[in-house]
Amino acid sequence: MKINFLAKETNYVEMVIEGEEHSLPNALREIIAQDSDVEFAAYTMDHPQIASPKLIVRTKNKNALSVIREAIKELAKQTAKFKDEFAQTAHAPRKKSK
Repeated sequence: MKINFLAKETNYVEMVIEGEEHSLPNALREIIAQDSDVEFAAYTMDHPQIASPKLIVRTKNKNALSVIREAIKELAKQTAKFKDEFAQTAHAPRKKSK
């Protein structure tokens, strides 16, 4: 994965995430959009087979890069929690169906 910044301002970031498809930018966009200081959070992908997603974030007052960093931390927490819950459930004995 490689990240290329097209715009990097205090309240506005536009970045291309090479080597990714829809999952990562969509998950980040969902978390970022929950921040009340975020004016706009989206991602675009010009062509699903040959393009890389572009994540766009505009904030009111907060530093846009800081908002993205916090979203990455939150996504990591959610992923770890899911991994733990999956591991517990996958190893639990199966209930018999009637």
